[in-house]
Amino acid sequence: MKIGNLHLDHPLFLAPLSGITDYPFRKLAKEFGCGLVFTEMVSAEGLLRKGRPFLRMGEGEHPIFVQLSGSNPDALAEAAEKAEEAGADGVDINMGCPSKKITDTGAGADLLRFPDRIKVILEEVRRRIRCPLTIKIRSGWDADHVNAVEIGKIAENCGVDAVAIHPRTSVQWFHGQADWKLIGEVKRELRIPVIGNGDVTTPFLVKKMQEKTGCDGVMIGKGALGNPWIFDPQNRWVTERGMAIVPSLEERKRVIKRHFLLLQNYYGDPGAAKEVRRHVLWYTKGLPKSASFRSALFKVKGREVLFEMIHSYFDSAERRASCPSFEWEKRE
Repeated sequence: MKIGNLHLDHPLFLAPLSGITDYPFRKLAKEFGCGLVFTEMVSAEGLLRKGRPFLRMGEGEHPIFVQLSGSNPDALAEAAEKAEEAGADGVDINMGCPSKKITDTGAGADLLRFPDRIKVILEEVRRRIRCPLTIKIRSGWDADHVNAVEIGKIAENCGVDAVAIHPRTSVQWFHGQADWKLIGEVKRELRIPVIGNGDVTTPFLVKKMQEKTGCDGVMIGKGALGNPWIFDPQNRWVTERGMAIVPSLEERKRVIKRHFLLLQNYYGDPGAAKEVRRHVLWYTKGLPKSASFRSALFKVKGREVLFEMIHSYFDSAERRASCPSFEWEKRE
């Protein structure tokens, strides 16, 4: 897949998730084969105040795009320049975040209500940077104002290199089912790459989204939580029938250890112990007795006690059931 002048080996992307997709998470996704990662959403104004360290990019995660949030064309353009100078392989403008604290500032999904403002922003940003430029949008502001196709055409005419779409409206947040048909409509109307996003949690659903919409790439957000295996380009975690194989307990333990090491190198021991808790919740979701384990996990303090509890849980789970690999059912 190609975005502007950037060639990607694998058309699966890690979506930016605020407070989650930090450097350790992105690095792990890259190790599993993710084709492109995005920083957590970065305020354009914040970047201009705090400078390059605010981006917090690291080694081994390229290609990486910086996702910017804002509504001021000049600030976004200057921030995009700073991101490019700092080594970002591309810049993404967030036009889909439904959070009230973002939309109240005129940024995120609020921009979808003002196509003319979007045009001004994209023209200014495109004029100031040479690296690939993308946008991430939603269907529209609400059901009466679904304008993803219109916004996509504006973006294309302004020199944007790709459009990612989450086919829910802003007022929907994450409720209801993502309307994949809209991804297909946007794809048919644009010449630039279209990246689908929403309700993709297994390799089967990756393939299904591509087949149903014709999208060029798939962006995975919540489906990657505790599930970096979804990015494997060789589909080693998929059966011949196209169903995803749930990793064994031993494999999960291995990845938790690797994830903790990345967190430790980035945050230090106290910070890593704090951060790893919520990731362990996602890694153990669906396993035997996991609900009571997750509840108890947040009550313990200290790295040693925390990992003793994790080891104890996995050991007991192995004794109870040997936990053979099983398959997720295909979701129609």
